Amino acid sequence: MDGGPGDGGKTAGCGAPSWPTNKTYTIGVSGMSRAYILRVPDNYDTNHPYRLIVGYHWLNGTADNVANGGGATTKPFYGLWELANGSTIFVAPQGINNGWSDTGRTNTAGGQDIAFTRALLAELEKTLCIDTTRIFAEGFSMGGSMSYAVACAMPEVFRAIAVHSGGPMSGCVQHSKPVPYFMTHGIQDGVCTYPGYGVPQLKDFSMLDGCMWPNLSTSTGLPNPTGAQGTHECVDFQGCTSNYPVRACIFVGDHTPTSPSGASNWIPGETWKFVSQF
Repeated sequence: MDGGPGDGGKTAGCGAPSWPTNKTYTIGVSGMSRAYILRVPDNYDTNHPYRLIVGYHWLNGTADNVANGGGATTKPFYGLWELANGSTIFVAPQGINNGWSDTGRTNTAGGQDIAFTRALLAELEKTLCIDTTRIFAEGFSMGGSMSYAVACAMPEVFRAIAVHSGGPMSGCVQHSKPVPYFMTHGIQDGVCTYPGYGVPQLKDFSMLDGCMWPNLSTSTGLPNPTGAQGTHECVDFQGCTSNYPVRACIFVGDHTPTSPSGASNWIPGETWKFVSQF
């Protein structure tokens, strides 16, 4: 299925004679100028509907870190750019004050960064050929919390999300619709402390996705890996509603999923495996 169109319709940007180049853009949202960095496949085909992945940065990170590699990620778009091999459009939005928040909302539609995400997707759909059935969000730490926030507020838009060492910091509106969910989290995380962070959000969407919580005879019901830094164990939840899978990978390590030794370099591959099944 990788790289092929989904069941949905093409966006208005399909067939356009020209399209945006890889650079930083700005759009006006709620009276503010918001920035994002776009990266389209090198051999972009204006008639082919592409998967779209929105990569949210961490607290005090930047869109440039995500788009080009830096800080908590050594490779562009958390390592997915090279794994996508020209099958996917990527975008890295920039948070206000290098963070994300769903506070200040006045209704169940969400707050300022939900509004930014909606405006960003609308702009991209006007100018690029996107498969609207295959839009995804991924993020680390507060970027993971923002991915959780968009799953809560925009379940009709996001086909699945990937949350790395995340939590609820960006907020979550009242929600009742399923979204496939992939989580990675370190058992030694001292920032988004495990299992107080990450696990409740995983439980939230595992219930909405109709899954049974694993019974692994551990305190969390999730894998409890031991050994060297980066050692990990993954579990696919059973009984999930068809086409709404949930998967969790728990690793030995602290907050940041990358390391100079490459002990956690399995995370991009696991993430791509989850995303590319759709």
